[in-house]
Amino acid sequence: MVADAGPQNDDRITGGHMSDTRVPDHAVPEYRVLVDGDVEDYSTRTDTEQRTAQAALKRILDGAAMAAGLNPRAWLRQYSGDGIYSALPLGTDVTRLMDAFVRHLDARLSSYNRLRAEPAWTRIRLRMAVHIGPIRVDGATGWTGRHAVQPGRLRDSAPIRAAMAAFPYADLGVIVSSEIYNDYIAQGPGEPRPNLFRQVRVIAKKQDYTAYLYVPGFDVTGLRALAAYDPPDRTDRTDDARGTDNVRGPAPTADAPLPPSGIHGRNVNVAYGGGDAIGGHKVGRDLNLHGDRGHGGHHDAR
Repeated sequence: MVADAGPQNDDRITGGHMSDTRVPDHAVPEYRVLVDGDVEDYSTRTDTEQRTAQAALKRILDGAAMAAGLNPRAWLRQYSGDGIYSALPLGTDVTRLMDAFVRHLDARLSSYNRLRAEPAWTRIRLRMAVHIGPIRVDGATGWTGRHAVQPGRLRDSAPIRAAMAAFPYADLGVIVSSEIYNDYIAQGPGEPRPNLFRQVRVIAKKQDYTAYLYVPGFDVTGLRALAAYDPPDRTDRTDDARGTDNVRGPAPTADAPLPPSGIHGRNVNVAYGGGDAIGGHKVGRDLNLHGDRGHGGHHDAR
């Protein structure tokens, strides 16, 4: 018979200090740059087109990051099918991200949309939000904290949707938080310059944000479609911003013609005769828009 060893020294019983391997509630947040991209009109595509678009999006994002000198393998990611949400490594150069990465991303999207090299090709137009702040990356089902939520709110907001609708030839729309704009864009150096952004108000799910919109190659500063989203105290208002020399290529007016009806979504092939898609200059002379597979019409904007 085994002798009774007496009371055990169990911290859970005696009230002593217990060694707990669970993540404490007070885990220290990490200050991360957050990039959230979403493909426009993803749900309208067939299963094969969605698979093709997913693979293309990841390839385009990774390629743009590497071309900008950023390492996409070090990015933490959450996938949602029609989008990729990334938390960049500690110490990421935000200026490099907003300058080189955005330029390469816009150029690669434009190139992909022009080449139409895949059998199940569909046009990819990307809404992207950029924010920075402390988040916890060890949540059970995702990153936690109010800053982790904000990029998705900005990405899906009415102002960036309105801007993309107003500029149907744009492949990329970027919306950044006030933290990104005030601490990095407005401080310089690099591109894009602050006067290419439009300050907007985003109200989403009981949250009220000030954000800044940028559409590469297109002028959002005088876009009347965004007037409804002006903050009461908008600080970037200029009456002659449309004529700035800092806009790469001639920017279309707010009343630029829309494509003919019936050629949106996957049935769009954009050919920019006077622009350089690889360089991101998508606004030029002899811009032609043809319907895919014979649908739609023919539109020349000279």
